[in-house]
Amino acid sequence: MQFVDAVFASTLLMVVVGCVVLWGKTLYRVLRSERPWTDTILPAEVRDRPFWTVADAMLMFGLSLVLTLLTAKLFVAMGQIRPTPEGAAPSSDLLLAGLAAQSVGGLIAFTGTLGFLRLIRSDAAERLGLIWKSRDVVVGLKASLMLIPPTLLIAHFASLLVEYKHPVLDVMKQQPTPVFFIVLFVGTALVAPWVEEFLFRVLLQGGLQAFADRPVESDVQEDPLKEDAVELWRPKSVWPVFVTSLIFALMHGNQGAAAIPLFFFSAGLGFLYRQTGRITPSLIVHIVLNGFTMSVEMLRLWFTQTPG
Repeated sequence: MQFVDAVFASTLLMVVVGCVVLWGKTLYRVLRSERPWTDTILPAEVRDRPFWTVADAMLMFGLSLVLTLLTAKLFVAMGQIRPTPEGAAPSSDLLLAGLAAQSVGGLIAFTGTLGFLRLIRSDAAERLGLIWKSRDVVVGLKASLMLIPPTLLIAHFASLLVEYKHPVLDVMKQQPTPVFFIVLFVGTALVAPWVEEFLFRVLLQGGLQAFADRPVESDVQEDPLKEDAVELWRPKSVWPVFVTSLIFALMHGNQGAAAIPLFFFSAGLGFLYRQTGRITPSLIVHIVLNGFTMSVEMLRLWFTQTPG
């Protein structure tokens, strides 16, 4: 146990040092640059203007709710979900089934919404930013080092004011079985970030960005492969990032203090999508945060509840 504590402390120290160094270099560039701070930190890439709207985000959200309920009813009919006695805490089986239903509903809603948008534009996946570039991985990892430590620090101080609550953690303390950990990790660290990033960052923030920047002052660039100039778009407004972050935080309002740090975390993710127009950087940060927090909690429960 002492060895594990030493490794964890060393890793934490390196992460904190890396975070401070990256923030220091970033602030130094911002103070010395004459360009807007947004383009100094990460230049906004020129791209096609979003063709989708906020209504598409509402469509996916509604589909996700309906499909989650239908999947849960299917689990009830199959006997996978049994009613919990009134006043009793939810069992691990019930929570696992609910998480599985939510993951299935979210993934089907994503597939259905993307299919609908592909009927409008055959290149919808590319326009939505669902493609990735190798440098997006580097941007995502650097952003993880810059965003996650401050988010966890804010979460710590927020929890001193408002108690953090989550039914998943309550059940984990009761029955932390390996199967429960695996299903929980896949649902929270892999499926949830993908569904949430597509819903909030791509559809909602992208739709708000297109609305905020009307009429568009497009950049006209010469395409060396064509004789005519092509008109491309670059985001101007910043408020869609904060509106999306507020909605994202409110959606986690039932988790006590979690809404406070998640607002700032979401603002960082929104900035990444705003500047790159691709989902990969923000998705990597989201996966790293969820995966790290779940792994730490699982290890803590494992070592505290395992004899010896």
